Amino acid sequence: MRFSFIAAVASVVLVASVPASSDGTGIAPAEYAARRAAVAKAIGTDAVLVAFAAEAQRRTGDIDWPFRQEDNLLYLTGMNVPDATLVLLPGEAQHPELLFAAERDPSSERWTGRLASPSEITAATAVNNVRPARSFNRFVDALLQGGPFSERPGPSSTYLPPIAPSFLSSFRGGRAELWLVLHDRRARDMPREQRFADELRRRYPEIRIRDASPILFAMREIKSDAEIALIRRAVAVTVEAQKAAMTRVLTAAHEYEVQAAIEFTFRNLGACCWAFPSIVAAGRNATTLHYETNNDPIVREGLLLTDLGAEVEGYSADVTRTYPADGSFSPEQRAIYEIVLAAQNETLPLMRPGHKFIEIHERAQDVVGRELVKLGLMTKTVREQSELYLFHGPGHPLGLQTHDVFDRQRTFEPKMVFTNEPGVYVRKDDVVASEVFRKLPASEQQSVRSALDRYDGIGVRIEDDVLITTTEPVMLSAGAPRTPREIEAFMAAAKK
Repeated sequence: MRFSFIAAVASVVLVASVPASSDGTGIAPAEYAARRAAVAKAIGTDAVLVAFAAEAQRRTGDIDWPFRQEDNLLYLTGMNVPDATLVLLPGEAQHPELLFAAERDPSSERWTGRLASPSEITAATAVNNVRPARSFNRFVDALLQGGPFSERPGPSSTYLPPIAPSFLSSFRGGRAELWLVLHDRRARDMPREQRFADELRRRYPEIRIRDASPILFAMREIKSDAEIALIRRAVAVTVEAQKAAMTRVLTAAHEYEVQAAIEFTFRNLGACCWAFPSIVAAGRNATTLHYETNNDPIVREGLLLTDLGAEVEGYSADVTRTYPADGSFSPEQRAIYEIVLAAQNETLPLMRPGHKFIEIHERAQDVVGRELVKLGLMTKTVREQSELYLFHGPGHPLGLQTHDVFDRQRTFEPKMVFTNEPGVYVRKDDVVASEVFRKLPASEQQSVRSALDRYDGIGVRIEDDVLITTTEPVMLSAGAPRTPREIEAFMAAAKK
């Protein structure tokens, strides 16, 4: 079955991938300073903001997982190191911001590598007041008790003025607020921010605890030019990894061989790592949304679904392609693929200012339902039936997280970045076991069973990264072959 959506796609700008830059450019210190200034203005002069680094995570024994900074501290400073804490004091002229970081220590650096000096931290972050991490607790006591703050307390420091006289006045006047990033309230283990808040409530019940997450999340939804450049680089690397996967699957015997080609490409082109574990799903595995085992044999006559994302300086890409392991789509595979492509093509033009993501979801479900009826997999275009095959949202925001922060009530605005990822997953056993199927008349059940026998085990997802602009959306990941014709032509050339 063929579809023609030239008119629908005409308003979508397609941008080809290019190899990622290796010049090390990223966010300028002045941009970090401007972000902190915006947060300081939002919380006001009676406030103090404390932003902690992520806590190191132990893998096993004396082996740690690779460190990844807490998103909001990374957003405000660019520091991707543990044991760092940012403090903002908007009401203080002398100490408006401080950064507590681990000191240089030759005895530990011989094991784990060189640490940045205070002057280097200042140059990278534009925070002028850098203090040792070990002094943070003394700083908090000085802040809330109205005392002086010295890294080497002694008799002479007793007569020094308070570290934050303006905040002390707010504290004594009952106006003081402590702002923390408290978004992760569902965590099984209480995060450091919540432990810190509980301790302060116990010792200083008069201080008001506030959550800075809404302020930071609203800022992070709109990307700066520098952030967009980093996302473009992450996408460019991911596009090349998709091409490497399409090439490698032609000769690979197992999913993990394709995964190896993908992750070699990430590192070879300068990405630090993957943004999320790569999904390399052969045959029926493509119908499992978050399949991550990647150990099964390649199904030579089946499809391979690769859902990939490189990370570059904290920013993620997320691109999915589905393609035939032998380089040629079967009629059944092509039919399902064309439906998913139609859903993407008809939703892309909605990704412009003034629209909401719920519109993308509703249109994708409508398109999938309309076309699955033609294949006999549905009896009528109703949502309860289409959701048996498209059972996830068709996209998400992209940024410092692969599933980045987003206010679902907010309309699209220029410089937002989203994925667009409809999919169709034909899982016969799940459909037949569903209450929706059981309610169908016997004749309709038999008709659907017949179609399920033909298409069972086919899973297709197409995911692209899209930049919202003032006019047409820009598909950042267009360099990865997307249509059946492009995919088959690329794979045919790779065989030569």
